[in-house]
Amino acid sequence: MIFIGLFLFIALIIIALNLHNQSNLNEIKEYLQKNNCQEITYSKGSYKGLCEDTLLEIENSFTVDINKNSKNIYYKDIKELRVDKLNIVVNNTLNFEFKDQEKIDSFFKNLKNKLNK
Repeated sequence: MIFIGLFLFIALIIIALNLHNQSNLNEIKEYLQKNNCQEITYSKGSYKGLCEDTLLEIENSFTVDINKNSKNIYYKDIKELRVDKLNIVVNNTLNFEFKDQEKIDSFFKNLKNKLNK
């Protein structure tokens, strides 16, 4: 009986955390859509998007605070751009990590297109 109660308690916690995580993901997606972001990709625990004027990354964490959990840079401020293994390095200061080569290739190509416009 104790094991059943413990199992139900753990299952309830897992369900609550999953629901909380889903609401965080919805908040991040709404923010990206509100800012007209294109080429949105999820990799290494964060969403990366090419928005109208900026390159934006928002980390998925337990509590979503867009101001604290994000990094962005205006396209006009990008002076140097390179790929280093599975990272896109901007101005030798910002590092955007990706999980696989296919995602980084697609994202980098679209970023270069945005910068050339």
